[in-house]
Amino acid sequence: MSPLWRDRLALAIAPERIVLVRTHGRLRPQVVAKSIVAVPGTGNEGSWQPALDTLAQTLQTDARWQGLAVNAVLSNHFVRYQLIPWSAQITSAEERAAYVRASFAQVYGDGAAQWTYAVSATRRGAAWFASAVDQALLAQLEDAVGQAQSQLRSVTPHLMPAFNRARRALKEKNLWFVQVEPHRLLLLLILGGRWHAVSSHPVSGTPWQTQLPLLLEREWHLHGEGTMPRKLVISAPEAQPAALDDAGNWAVQWLPPLLRPGFSASTDAPYAMALGA
Repeated sequence: MSPLWRDRLALAIAPERIVLVRTHGRLRPQVVAKSIVAVPGTGNEGSWQPALDTLAQTLQTDARWQGLAVNAVLSNHFVRYQLIPWSAQITSAEERAAYVRASFAQVYGDGAAQWTYAVSATRRGAAWFASAVDQALLAQLEDAVGQAQSQLRSVTPHLMPAFNRARRALKEKNLWFVQVEPHRLLLLLILGGRWHAVSSHPVSGTPWQTQLPLLLEREWHLHGEGTMPRKLVISAPEAQPAALDDAGNWAVQWLPPLLRPGFSASTDAPYAMALGA
């Protein structure tokens, strides 16, 4: 294996920017290069093509990002999430895959046939947590990385590393996990220690801190019964912890951004998405 493969590229792809962090070494990786590249003309909500075009050009024209092992994180703008009801009648991986595709098709229509799916394993009787990404996005990502003489090792939806990192904070059985990106909120409702509902919401105009309590109330009316949980665990690397509207009725735990040594939380928070939030 070439010595260059010891260097890794942590990559985050979002509608408005590409985030790149190159590290050297495995046991104690050192940051040797970092950059944030703006995506011009992001266009329609959820459109990933401008971001992939910007990524391909960046990798092809800048030698710092070539010949590397690449781990990519996809913005929640580009990923659909769904909780799939558990079924005792599903006994094989093929049956589960068909069941998941059918569940997404009921919500999103024929376009769901062109997506790639991943399903998180759960306890017997618990809903499956599924994510879907456009196959064309993944194909173009792999091609862009290959053109840069690099190897794509993993592609991860933004929610998963942030949620896994937050597990210690998710001690209570009834709470909300909230992930904040520019112009988007992802809400995950946990009841009885199990995933109960997931939803993704574009936000614009008023600050997300103002909109969040209203969205939580709406989601509870759609999916909850009885008394709504008032505990929030918030992953918002680029936001300073601040009071929410109606803050006196919420118990809020803010997760600090995950950054490498030498990064500053005040100026380098946008890199947290590439590093696992």
